[in-house]
Amino acid sequence: MKPASLLILLVLIISTHFQIYAQEKEMSKSLKSLTSMGWTNHDKHSIDSMANTMKRINSLIIVKNDTMVYESYFNGFDPNTDYSNIKSGSKSILNILVGIAVQEGFIQSIDQTVFDFLPEYFKEGMDPRKKQISIRHLMTMQSGLEPTSLDKYSAWVASEDWIAYALELPLLAEPGSLYGYSTGDTHLLGVVLAKAVGRSALEFAQEHLFSPMDIHVDQWTADPMGYHEGGNNIFIKPADYAKIGLMIKHGGKYLDKQIINKEWIDDSIAFKVEPHGISRPFPIDGYGYLWWLIDASGFKTYCGIGFGGQYMMTIPELDMIIVLTSQYRGSAPSQHFTDIATLINDFILAPFIK
Repeated sequence: MKPASLLILLVLIISTHFQIYAQEKEMSKSLKSLTSMGWTNHDKHSIDSMANTMKRINSLIIVKNDTMVYESYFNGFDPNTDYSNIKSGSKSILNILVGIAVQEGFIQSIDQTVFDFLPEYFKEGMDPRKKQISIRHLMTMQSGLEPTSLDKYSAWVASEDWIAYALELPLLAEPGSLYGYSTGDTHLLGVVLAKAVGRSALEFAQEHLFSPMDIHVDQWTADPMGYHEGGNNIFIKPADYAKIGLMIKHGGKYLDKQIINKEWIDDSIAFKVEPHGISRPFPIDGYGYLWWLIDASGFKTYCGIGFGGQYMMTIPELDMIIVLTSQYRGSAPSQHFTDIATLINDFILAPFIK
């Protein structure tokens, strides 16, 4: 080998080594303390103390400037063996999967309709306007179908065919005209995804999202027909959930891999619709494509949010990601949500409020 070629090869090897090292540091637990990132020792003690009073919290992770600066687990949660069910935080992951399916050409446009993929479910005599329901409508909870969430959820999941049940519900408004939070909408979206890619949503996710990011998902529950729940019940390790937040923050890139294109991410976390009838412990600024837009102590934030207190919050102005997961079984007491808001607003974010 010529000396020049050998030199180029050596430079490439050294460059690659340092590139991998730098990338792997992104989600390494930092040797630096919170105090190097804007918090005092008193602030850290206050965060620890507050979190330890919360009987339903499982995990709290803070990533600042691409560095994990805080990672704690509570109430017997073991990060080595336990997984958090992020509940409706799964909807934001579904958004990523749909974006990848568009990027890879499995879905031509988010204006394609449910009817395009599931024509067999549109029976004679069904309201013809239902054929207008598009992927876009499902991602903004504007199908117009009667929602299946909240007090309607139990009857829906008790049915033998969740797809038929959701599509046969009354159409309350023209598709695209009325927001109505509904896990039925995202379940239809998950089925559309599976039909489009020709395999299960979980298999597609493993190939295009989880495996490339070295994320292990314990389970993603399925309906009686075998379709994974599009907008619910992904069991993931909290630190891996933070990885997804980091990837979104970097415009769809994690380490040296472009998981999804930046344009999809930017569009998804932008305001699309004003949600109605949903109570959260933070003021709501809007809803994107399956992402919540909220205000946390005056900072604009985009979030994946799930039942019972599952949060993955990204605060661009502070270059900060907060992952908080909780026990989800049974109805979470309102005090838990008050405590979440107090922990985040009054303890984690307080040092940064001007």
